[in-house]
Amino acid sequence: MIVRSVRHRGLRRLIENDDPRSLRPDLVNRIRKVLTVLILANDLDDFLDDAPRGWRVHRLSGERQNEWSVSVSGNWRITFEEEDGAISHLNLEDYH
Repeated sequence: MIVRSVRHRGLRRLIENDDPRSLRPDLVNRIRKVLTVLILANDLDDFLDDAPRGWRVHRLSGERQNEWSVSVSGNWRITFEEEDGAISHLNLEDYH
């Protein structure tokens, strides 16, 4: 899937320059795995099929019902919106 926009500066650096300095070192390997599966997926259904159960991929609710969440570690999640087969508003956040 194509990444159209990234909110989190550290994720942007990792994707564009393979530079993990702005990310917590203990999260980098898991973030790389999630991003790899997400970017290589043909579409959201493909990503959902390939994501391990431990990632707890789910659609958010309420005001964020257009967003998807992928567990990274503890309270940390990668969130994104899928629009026309592309990823937008990609973010790394502690939203709990």
